[in-house]
Amino acid sequence: MITVGVKDLKNQLSQYLQYVKNGERVIITEHNKIIAEISVPKNEVKSSTLEEKLEMLSKEGSIITAKRNKSCVDLPEIKEKLDWKSIYNEIREDRI
Repeated sequence: MITVGVKDLKNQLSQYLQYVKNGERVIITEHNKIIAEISVPKNEVKSSTLEEKLEMLSKEGSIITAKRNKSCVDLPEIKEKLDWKSIYNEIREDRI
């Protein structure tokens, strides 16, 4: 547990947030009276990937995942590259 005054917390917020990320509790004081505490949320589970987080939320019932892995809509194939510069100039012609 780390105790810090409001002024020091304001000046070195990044450092104290790093302490919190590492599992420390930070107690904030003002005129030697405790006014707040910063800590990692109790139900927060560290997940390394988005898929793991989505799976966890799905198990909790917070979200419902899609039944299929691929979209039903087929994307059109672009056979030739677009010349964006000519399109841009064509749009800008009426403004010049």
